[in-house]
Formats: sequence, C-alpha cells, structure tokens
Amino acid sequence: MSVERKKGREFEGEEEYLEILGITREQSGKYECKAANEVSSADVKQVKVTVNYPPTITESKSNEATTGRKASLKCEASAVPAPDFEWYRDDTRINSANGLEIKSTEGQSSLTVTNVTEEHYGNYTCVAANNLGVTNASLL
Repeated sequence: MSVERKKGREFEGEEEYLEILGITREQSGKYECKAANEVSSADVKQVKVTVNYPPTITESKSNEATTGRKASLKCEASAVPAPDFEWYRDDTRINSANGLEIKSTEGQSSLTVTNVTEEHYGNYTCVAANNLGVTNASLL
C-alpha cells in the first residue's frame, strides 16, 4: 500500500496512514491512497482535505469621494468557510438603503454610495467573519 499527494511522499507497508501535524491552508487539496500487489491491479481512493481558517483581509480600497458623485469601497477577505461581511460607518452598522448599496459575494464585498452627500462622510469599516474568527479594515 502506498499513500501519495501531488509529487508528495510515498509510504510503503501493510497499514499506513498519513498524519499531517500543524496542517496549513496550503496543504488543502486531494490526497490519494493507492493499494497494490502482484496479484491484482491497484485500488486507488481519493480524499479531499479542506483546511478551515479564520478570515484575513486581503485587500481594502476606496476611491476619492466627492460630493454629488458616486463613491465605491471594496473589501476582500480570504477564509474557509467563506466569510460573511458587514459594513459600519463611525461604529454604526449600515445596510443597503438611502443611496447605499452593499453587494457581497464569496470572498469580497463592496459598498457603493450613488450620490455622495456630507452625511456620507465618515470612517467606514468592513468586517469579515466566519465561525473561526473576525477581522476588519477601516477605509476613509
């Protein structure tokens, strides 16, 4: 019997197992177990390993906001499971309403102000969270 992963290690023996200590997200992927002998053709089984991890903000940016114009803020986060996003202005949670539009897809969220007024000025914070943790980034 041998166990291998993409150009990985190979083990020989009757009852082998692969133990990955201190696994990292880079070790996610398909692993293959192959049992073979001289009597029959090899039996191969695959298992997909998913490494869960808390969110980290990978990008946050905004364009210059001018009164009467459109402004966009963007926040990207890496996490497994995928993060949920929330937006705050000056510590108050905001939703899509009154000229604000929030769109979130797996791994990113955007906040668009269709017509900037003075009431829209402030400190905006993007919060990304999953069941393993929470992180945030502030945008001005």
